[in-house]
Amino acid sequence: MRKPYPRPVSARRRARQSGQEIIEFGLVTLLYVPLLLGTFVTGMNLIRNIEVTHVCRDLGNMYIHGADFSTWAMQNQAARLAVGLGLNVGSSFAGNQNTNNTATGRGVVIVSQVTFVGTPSCTAALPASCTNQNQYVFTQRIVFGNAGLRTSNYGSPTGAVINSAGVVQNPVTDFAARATNFSTNLQTQLNDGQFIYIVEVYFDSPDLAVSSLSPGGVYSRVFF
Repeated sequence: MRKPYPRPVSARRRARQSGQEIIEFGLVTLLYVPLLLGTFVTGMNLIRNIEVTHVCRDLGNMYIHGADFSTWAMQNQAARLAVGLGLNVGSSFAGNQNTNNTATGRGVVIVSQVTFVGTPSCTAALPASCTNQNQYVFTQRIVFGNAGLRTSNYGSPTGAVINSAGVVQNPVTDFAARATNFSTNLQTQLNDGQFIYIVEVYFDSPDLAVSSLSPGGVYSRVFF
């Protein structure tokens, strides 16, 4: 009886290595799946960043041209500009509100007007009572949306006397009206009586989270 020919070496090697490709694929997957998910989250958050930046610039342009964001009509207009981002301004209200904290939604808008208190302003207010000489102070602050998401980078006039339209009543003499961490953001410092308009927006991004990968939120600011 003739003995069967032995199988080629390559065939015997393939038989011993059966399933190796699956193991290699599994090992590669452990690396590339998180990389792919991270690329997706980062890319989508970049798109969100561009959207938020455009909203911030539009609101800043409206603010410097006289928009009164202490009214519900203008806050609702801001929510329409931020459609799809989740800015909730609640139901309508009459008159003015310097803080409209809905405590819901995914966004918050912080509108501020800041000035520099120099010698002329102090002289007009009597030097003895010029608490804020050579300081940057808030002259207006309005917050609407989910105020619990984020605070301003420049402090808050909490404790200062502010009317319903967000106007600080005594910016020259009220210590609580001081802005913080502000002068370092200006290439050219303000002179006495000059104003700068600031809009800060923040939008949370829970819809872009994938498993343990979370982009957090997107913050943007604009100075006019």
